[in-house]
Amino acid sequence: MVYIDAAASQNPKMAAGAVVFKDGGAALEYTVFLGEMDNHEGEWAVLLFAVEKAVEHGFTSLIIHTDSKVVSDSFDRGFVKNPVFREYYRRIEAELDQFDLFLVSWKPRRENRRADELARDTLYRHKKG
Repeated sequence: MVYIDAAASQNPKMAAGAVVFKDGGAALEYTVFLGEMDNHEGEWAVLLFAVEKAVEHGFTSLIIHTDSKVVSDSFDRGFVKNPVFREYYRRIEAELDQFDLFLVSWKPRRENRRADELARDTLYRHKKG
């Protein structure tokens, strides 16, 4: 089980993300400063980050939970209209042969609290300098 979330600010425009891998009782947590982007792009960037971390760890099955309808709907449909998001989709899709199982599922924010908290903390730290 993988939980992802991005947090973004408008002024200054920046984003951060978090990934929480859960396997039984064990959890691995990662955060990443994503730079200048809005929250929607941040959700795509943190998903790519999660996939790269999963490959690094040799994970073969991912059920990814996100509170981004844009991301989850894109994987349900199998395509992305927005050219910026399409590039993330293409890069993620290129890694899918690494996995026996890869699902992206929408979850309400309240069920994704830890990733949300980590992303917000990381963004706050970068805003403070």
